[in-house]
Amino acid sequence: MKIKESIFCGIFWVVLLSCTIVKDDGDKNEEGGNPYGFSIGTIDPKQYANDIWDSMVIPRVEAMAVDFNRLVEELGSDDVKASGEYGYRLSERNSYNFAVKGTARLLSIDTGSASGSASLDMYPFDGKEDCRLRIGPVLQGYALRDIQKDISPTSFVNQVDWARLATELNNKVKETVLVDIDFTDMAAKEVELLGVFTWEGKDGIITVTPLRLTFED
Repeated sequence: MKIKESIFCGIFWVVLLSCTIVKDDGDKNEEGGNPYGFSIGTIDPKQYANDIWDSMVIPRVEAMAVDFNRLVEELGSDDVKASGEYGYRLSERNSYNFAVKGTARLLSIDTGSASGSASLDMYPFDGKEDCRLRIGPVLQGYALRDIQKDISPTSFVNQVDWARLATELNNKVKETVLVDIDFTDMAAKEVELLGVFTWEGKDGIITVTPLRLTFED
């Protein structure tokens, strides 16, 4: 009898210790926060990206967007101060992410690799490259995911899903922003830009992932 009780207790503790305890914080949902609750668990990253695109992703970027030239000037003057005022990062170990807006002119495009980009001259135009624009077909970077304050790695039980979410958000950019644009026909044209980037320091090249592109007629 004692042997059976010991076996049962052993099984009980194995099962208990293998369980994942998930905090349920109802306050996270009150003002348009994470619609899946504090801990999302195992999800379909593509479906989740679709679900939060209009309700969370775009409003967040629109609310954070700063004039490109103003931001670059302030980052050049005091990047610590400017980062704290205009940027967002997941933790002190991560780089800051920014949302920007402005008028640009396309100087050239580079499609030599799958991670294509366009060279942009921001208004007032001087014919020099101020930043680059991700145009694909492969979009790299995590800025679009990591600028969202209502989701973080701790929101995901499955960290593979967290990694895939960045890819699926970039795929949404391809599907909704870049899908009908032929950049070979856009040389020297002006465009109103809304996008995000990760700050790599004063020596890095600013590379923007677009959320909205409106070309002149």
